[in-house]
Amino acid sequence: MLGYSKFEWIFAGIVGVVLFSWILWPAEKKPIEPKPEKASSAEIMKCSELIKTSASNPSTVVLHELVGTSSDRKGPGGTSRVKMDFEAKNAFGLQLEYQAVCQFAKGVPSIQIFNR
Repeated sequence: MLGYSKFEWIFAGIVGVVLFSWILWPAEKKPIEPKPEKASSAEIMKCSELIKTSASNPSTVVLHELVGTSSDRKGPGGTSRVKMDFEAKNAFGLQLEYQAVCQFAKGVPSIQIFNR
């Protein structure tokens, strides 16, 4: 038999079965954490409108929608919450950086603005 002894064929068969079962046997499955749902684009647009209406000088608002926007559904009761960075001039004409948090739930403020 091709120059191999029976022992070598049996040993190779056992090693082959072990490797084959090790490769194809499903590994321990880790529980998959659900990804947080994102707020809708309409909610993000609503947040940008709230920012512009609550600014003292709305024409000076510069939104950082691409890099400064995050959203999730971890608000009260799993409701949407949008965070958005922006810059605006204050009453003295100084350009300042802010972060707005818009929440879309009953009983909570619709927008909160913080200095960055």
